Amino acid sequence: MKNFSVSPTCSSVVKVQPNHSAVLAGALHQARWMAKAIYCLKLQMLKSQLSLTGREKAGVERVALFVALVYCKQWHEAPISVKAPLNDVLFLEILKTYPDQTVAKAAEQALRRHLWYVSEENAGLAFFDSRIDVEEKKQMVKALDKPASKKELKRLEGKKMTMSSSLSSFVTSKTRSFFQKLDADEGFLAKDPALWEEDDRFKYARKRALGLRVVNDAAERGIALVQRYLGSTKSAAQEKYLLQLVHHHRKLVGRLKMEDPQKKAF
Repeated sequence: MKNFSVSPTCSSVVKVQPNHSAVLAGALHQARWMAKAIYCLKLQMLKSQLSLTGREKAGVERVALFVALVYCKQWHEAPISVKAPLNDVLFLEILKTYPDQTVAKAAEQALRRHLWYVSEENAGLAFFDSRIDVEEKKQMVKALDKPASKKELKRLEGKKMTMSSSLSSFVTSKTRSFFQKLDADEGFLAKDPALWEEDDRFKYARKRALGLRVVNDAAERGIALVQRYLGSTKSAAQEKYLLQLVHHHRKLVGRLKMEDPQKKAF
């Protein structure tokens, strides 16, 4: 690690090894939480070489532990669309039992601000999550006959999703529109969920669902691409062409998206 970017709040450096240097970090957008989390992990590893107060060391350690023990798995699986509904329920369960409740409550508040997408329609993603057992999927199929809400929820309130929530409670007749938008044949729903894996209609629908791009993840990757090559060309036209070329190349070699996210997920 030739150069090491240090948080602007911790700019004093001591005992840096020869041929290594520490530099001030560049500006970080407030929304780029993962970038800040990575900085905390680096600070935790090299805290003996930094002039940090006891309070700063404790704060860095708290964030580093949360990222390593809890958040890393959630972030890693974020691109896998079909895992999103169950992951949110499991994340709430983990936060309720996490030892550092101050950190956990702050994380839970942030999570609940983003639960608006767990709508009756998007609950259809869970039908393709292999972690959900057969009995739960049977309840989800039955719930497809349940009347839809009269008014679409803009955001789930705290009481709507808890660690004991079952995914079938979010499924209604409106969930069927999810399969329609996938252009998928719903015929597999008439079968026992234990047999879905053998049904070609299910396989096709699952492939379509897995192909959905998670909005935040796709946007973050796009921003990172622009920032990396910004200013490397002499004109806007060349820059646009370069970004398109790099994006196309990454798709060809499989670097932009994981080869098999289901297998690589923790």
